[in-house]
Amino acid sequence: METFLILIAFWASAITAAFHNLLVGTFATKSIYTLSFDDETYELIGLANTSTPFGSSWLTLSADKHTLYGTAWDIQPAVFVSYAVEEEGLTLTHQANIKAGGDCTGSAISVLAAVDPPYAVYGNLYYREARCGTVFSVDPETGALGGGGVEGGIVQNYTYGEAGSGSAVHGMTWSATIAGVVYSADTGGNAIWTHTRDNDTGALSLVDKLDLPEDRMGGHCGPRHLAAPRQGNYLYVVCEASSKVVQLSLNQDEFQTPNATAVAAKQWPLLPEHDNDGNPYNAADYWADEVLLSASGDWMWASNRAHDRGRQGYVSVFRMQAEDGDVTSQVFLQPTATSGGFANAIAPSPFDDRFAALTENVTGSVEIWRLADNNQSASVVAHLDIPDGEGCCANVVWYS
Repeated sequence: METFLILIAFWASAITAAFHNLLVGTFATKSIYTLSFDDETYELIGLANTSTPFGSSWLTLSADKHTLYGTAWDIQPAVFVSYAVEEEGLTLTHQANIKAGGDCTGSAISVLAAVDPPYAVYGNLYYREARCGTVFSVDPETGALGGGGVEGGIVQNYTYGEAGSGSAVHGMTWSATIAGVVYSADTGGNAIWTHTRDNDTGALSLVDKLDLPEDRMGGHCGPRHLAAPRQGNYLYVVCEASSKVVQLSLNQDEFQTPNATAVAAKQWPLLPEHDNDGNPYNAADYWADEVLLSASGDWMWASNRAHDRGRQGYVSVFRMQAEDGDVTSQVFLQPTATSGGFANAIAPSPFDDRFAALTENVTGSVEIWRLADNNQSASVVAHLDIPDGEGCCANVVWYS
């Protein structure tokens, strides 16, 4: 790793500063980076570069933040991995890696940790024949993948759709209002799946599948990731193919299980209407990436990226209505420094609505964006280059 400076400048030298640590994954480089952001001075520095057995295109933390789960980006058959986390993310220790089950041939693309018992971990595949999902058990003491008395560490293998359906789930999110309900964004199948979780085993049972009709979406949606506001009335989907954020209504049946059953009229572009020369933007030139809520849920951040590295991606922020989780307005849409490459993954901070981290892997960097005091725009207040040969940077998770 040339040019990446490991700065062990820990809290002892500046106890009063408000430091927040971040963990950054990679696509091909076998590393996980630990960064620190000071929300007073806006300094972003590298603290550690941990060598890993795999590059992880997606990372997520356990509920107690003691375990980090990741995908093995370029391994076949698909593999998921876990690390013990100590010292605020400075020390990561490889625990286990487990092959996904089922008869699919996709790559490990995303991983979701349960937020309450039995704390199972959910992995999805992408590319090729990728319609499989796997539920992994975790060790109750260490949080490592496997253990818990489950042979092979796999609680369940399940599928989305029939063979040849094109189903490929890229992201999942838990309901914010009803425990054990999870939504999955099926990019390849153009659908949203709703499952309920068994509270003893963590296994999933299908509740509903919502096909997203092209005529209502202004073209193929390609749902990628989702955000579920705490009010429980809506589900927001970032559409990779149409470069939009779409709002879905959540109906509640007699069992109080929310189902995404209707496409609401509201949708918002993640592209300007025209470029600087007056030419209309073509959504086919872009592939929207992420949608996530801010710490309080009062704001929603979304991001887009471009296929052509000569273009720029975009970041957008939405004002949310406190009463029902509806969008009050799309506040702004601003270009990013690069196309984003495979990333442009936005990650709002867990401590302050104003801050969000953004990764890109064209040059390899992490930025911190901050909302302006009037909330009408955002600017980059910190930037750190991690040029490790286009491996970095995938997504980022805030540890603190």
